[in-house]
Amino acid sequence: MAITKRTRITASSRMPKRPANARPVTASRMINRASVRPRSINAGTSITASAKKRTAGSVMATSNVKLTEKQRIFCNTLRANIARSNRSVMAATNTSNIMAKPAFTELLPLFVQKLILPEIMGTVAMTSRQQLIPYFKFIAENTKGVTSAGDVFSSPFTNRQGIDPNFTGRVVKDETVTGGAIAYTPVLPGSVSIEDGTNKYYDNGDGTIVNAEGTVVEGASIDYATGAIAGIAGTLKVSYEYDNETVGPDQNGKYGAKMGKAYFNLDEINLVATAHQLACYWSIYSAFAASTEWGSDLETMSKEAAIGEITAEINSNGFNTLVNAATYKPQFNWDASPVLGGAIDPQGYLNMFQMKLNNAASSIYQGTRTSRPNRLIMGSTVSDVIAMMPNFQPADISDTVGPFKFGKLGQYDVYVDPNMDMNTWVMLSKNDDLRRNAALFGEYMPVVATEPVVLADNSVQQGYASMYAIEVINPDLIVSGKITGAF
Repeated sequence: MAITKRTRITASSRMPKRPANARPVTASRMINRASVRPRSINAGTSITASAKKRTAGSVMATSNVKLTEKQRIFCNTLRANIARSNRSVMAATNTSNIMAKPAFTELLPLFVQKLILPEIMGTVAMTSRQQLIPYFKFIAENTKGVTSAGDVFSSPFTNRQGIDPNFTGRVVKDETVTGGAIAYTPVLPGSVSIEDGTNKYYDNGDGTIVNAEGTVVEGASIDYATGAIAGIAGTLKVSYEYDNETVGPDQNGKYGAKMGKAYFNLDEINLVATAHQLACYWSIYSAFAASTEWGSDLETMSKEAAIGEITAEINSNGFNTLVNAATYKPQFNWDASPVLGGAIDPQGYLNMFQMKLNNAASSIYQGTRTSRPNRLIMGSTVSDVIAMMPNFQPADISDTVGPFKFGKLGQYDVYVDPNMDMNTWVMLSKNDDLRRNAALFGEYMPVVATEPVVLADNSVQQGYASMYAIEVINPDLIVSGKITGAF
């Protein structure tokens, strides 16, 4: 039996001997010889996790030599795609002919306002839905001189003490008398002066009346005991002195010295909290998509949006209340047209606006004698003028939403409300002492949220609610003015 020698034929033995200077065979040139093991795919595999950007290159027909059936189909598909794209891109193609591939950034958050009303109004933590804040008023019971019955001498919100320095004394100043007698007797002779709107008269100490030249007025007289004035018609302003030490009896047989009288009256501030509520809805599909595609929690986003809306409404309600309660005083308006027209130097003319604001502040203190204003809220045009003043100290306004603190101008904290008239400003007082505030913000129930409820129709709903009160307690502490002649 003949023995045949069996020779093992390897891949290298089939290849002809390569010259020494031949190019080395790389992996990219051995596409026909590479063995590619398919990656296993299952339900948890990310298809694009290991995908890489392909580089363009020529695919030759001869590259299909000795490919497997699956490799051949894949390669032919690539060739067809490249050929189709080459046919569709013409020399005259514009970028407008090619649809852009969208690329997404991170999901943009909502804007949410900050609660700034407590910086402008006094605050009260309400322990009841209706909260009464009691206080006493000290009131004039009778009219004497320039003080009328019902005038408030003093309260937590006003101070008229000492305005009439004669209410407790024997001098009566500018008492109004119409066809009758003066109120406080007996009158001290030689102390009476009378004005009828045109002429001025005096008593000469014996009950007769003389004019400004000292001539006796025929038929005019005053009875010192009863205070009756005769011979001068019309509404009279009478100033005189009387004996406030005598206890009587008077002409009517009554005893007791005549004097000014006052009493206490209990009053209250009535804070009533009203309900503010909001319901939010979304579907479980949108919640899943927001979580899966954007990594966002729709329940948290809903809470931020709802609380932001309620907060914004608190700010708006408070600012609107102050604007509506302000006493508009046109004497404090400032005309900007000379500056805008270039007729005068802006810096020097801005001092006139500062003076207008100072005059407004003085009028508030003059009217209440308790508080000087320290807050300014304004529209956008006014804030532009305020920013030009040399003593203005700006705040950081890079992250503002809605009403915001603009800075400080002397004694005033300055706030801008984009919802206000652009040319209007309002001045008011805010203080830790409740009595020196123009208005109060009372919070009874802070913003609360219900638990999310998922219904059978795959919708989710959640409710938000708050209860608060806003009340102007001293309108005399609020004045407003305007900038005129602006664009």
